[in-house]
Amino acid sequence: MALLAPGCTGGGPTIRLAQGQRASAHGEADVAGVSATVIELGDFFFMPTVLRGRPGQRLTVTLSNQGNSLHDFSIPTQHIDANVEAGTPVTVTVTFPQKGGVTFACRYHLLQNMRGELVAGGGEGL
Repeated sequence: MALLAPGCTGGGPTIRLAQGQRASAHGEADVAGVSATVIELGDFFFMPTVLRGRPGQRLTVTLSNQGNSLHDFSIPTQHIDANVEAGTPVTVTVTFPQKGGVTFACRYHLLQNMRGELVAGGGEGL
């Protein structure tokens, strides 16, 4: 169940992720069974915000910064921390958890709720 609420996120609604953190809501994508996808980074959101995949699935993600600010894609538990400059795509490989969700974030814009989540199957955060 997604919890939508107005927030200080560049004018859009927010959702509550499985870990209880808020994120600027910019859609979700079912990527189960695919090997690659694109996430757009904007000021201050990830689109899609939530990716749903198979437990343990590895996914190559091309990060495309369409905003005006330097952004970051960080998943500390997976040792991923990539700066993404506007106009310069960056590719990372992420792994979906066996159950539940794993948060990714822009460490520069946490106060603007620039977060998203990798959800295994029917994760509980949405």
